Amino acid sequence: MSEAPDSKTAKFQALRLQRFYLAQINYLITYLVIGVAWAVGHYQGSAWLVFSHILLGLGTQLVFLLLIRSNWNLRLKDPSMTNAQIVVAILLITYLQAFAGPLRGTLIMIYANILVFGIFQLSRRDFHIHSGLALVCFGLLITLEHYFKPGARSFTLSLVEWFVLACFLFCLSLTGSYIRELRERLQQRHNTLQAHQETLRGMMGQLQNLATTDALTGLANRRHFLTEAQRRMTLMRPSQQLGLALIDLDHFKRINDLYGHAAGDEVLQGFAELARNSLRDGDLVARFGGEEFVILLGDSSPEALLQCMERLRTAFAVLNFDALPAGVHCSLSAGLCVICPEDDLEVCLNDADQALYLAKNSGRNRCELHQPSYA
Repeated sequence: MSEAPDSKTAKFQALRLQRFYLAQINYLITYLVIGVAWAVGHYQGSAWLVFSHILLGLGTQLVFLLLIRSNWNLRLKDPSMTNAQIVVAILLITYLQAFAGPLRGTLIMIYANILVFGIFQLSRRDFHIHSGLALVCFGLLITLEHYFKPGARSFTLSLVEWFVLACFLFCLSLTGSYIRELRERLQQRHNTLQAHQETLRGMMGQLQNLATTDALTGLANRRHFLTEAQRRMTLMRPSQQLGLALIDLDHFKRINDLYGHAAGDEVLQGFAELARNSLRDGDLVARFGGEEFVILLGDSSPEALLQCMERLRTAFAVLNFDALPAGVHCSLSAGLCVICPEDDLEVCLNDADQALYLAKNSGRNRCELHQPSYA
C-alpha cells in the first residue's frame, strides 16, 4: 500500500490529474471521429471493431487513472508516466489508422497532437524516440497493407503521407526541445532567485535578531524593550496595569575584579536564564545595559509585582555559579513601579530608577516599590 502523500506531493498529483483529464479530451474527439466515420461508411470495419477501439482506449486510460489515484505512480522514476501514455496513444492511433480508409491522411496529424502533451516533460531524446516510434508504426502499417492488400490504396500516396508526417514530427521535435530547454533555463533561474531570496530572508532575520537581542544573555536589548513596552502601553485597557521592575546586580564590578570577566558573564547569563524561567510567557525581560535588567509584567498589581520580584530575588540569592568559589553568591536590588494607561514610559522608568536607588541605599538585596511621595 502506498504512503499518504504530503501537501507538496498532493499538489503535484492534482496537477497530473488535470493533465490526464485534459488528454482525455483528445481521446473523446477520437472516439467521436470513429463514430462519425463508421456512421457515414468511411470506417473499414465492423461495429465490433469500432467498439474495440473505444474499449481499448477506455481500458488503458482507466489503468493510468487508477495508478495516479492510488499514488502507485509515485514509485516510478517519472510519476507523470508521460512516456508510457504517449506510447499507448501512438499504438492506439495506429490501430485506428488501419481501418481509417480515406480518412487516414487527415488522421495522421493526431500523432503530432499526441506529442504536444509531452512538450513540457519530454527531453529532445524522448521527442526523437516517440517521433521515430510514430513513423515506424505508420510505416509498418502502410507496408503491411501494401503487402497483404495490394491495390487497396495507392502506395505512393501512403508514402507521401508518411513523408508529411515525418516533416511535421521533425519540426515538432525541434520546437518541443526548444521549449523544454527554455523551461529548464527559466526553472533554473527561478530556483537561483528563490535561493537568493531565502538567503536574504535569513540575513534579514539575523540582522533583526542582532538589532533586538543582547548577544551575551540572549534577552531583548534596551532598544527592543523600549519599543515593545511602548507598544504594550498603547494597547492597554483602561483598567489594566503593567508592572515595571528595574534590576541591578549588587557589587557586580567586584565580581569582575575578583574572579574575572568570564565569571561576570556567567553571572549575567545565570540571571537571564533564571528570569526567563521564572516569568510568564507574556512577560518581557531585557538587559538594560551592563549589569542592569528591566522586566515588564502584564496585568500586574503592585502586590503581585512585589511578590514576583521577591521570588526572583530570593532564587537569585541562592543560585550557584561554577566560576565562583563555593559559598559565594550574588544578590540583586530592584526598583518597582506600576504603569497605568495614561502614564509616560520615560517617567515610569525614572520612578523605577528612584525606587532602585532607594533599595541600594537601604542595604541592597531588596525590592522597593515606588510611592508618589518619592517624587
